[in-house]
Amino acid sequence: MGPEVDRFLVAIGSTLLWTFVSILLVGIMFELMERRYHLLKEIFEENSIAAAILAGSMVLGIVYTVVQIVTH
Repeated sequence: MGPEVDRFLVAIGSTLLWTFVSILLVGIMFELMERRYHLLKEIFEENSIAAAILAGSMVLGIVYTVVQIVTH
């Protein structure tokens, strides 16, 4: 195999690794927020838009941070 193929395979492996790391971090943070603030109850039973925005911004923030780590 040529160096291009090796570089491609390393890039795919790195992408899969960091995807797993970001999903794991989002899951951990969401679980912590659920246990402390009962986030899902606030979103679905109380129809709290603020709680939904908090959860969405948390997910986007973690994913953005991981992307910045990977690209630099």
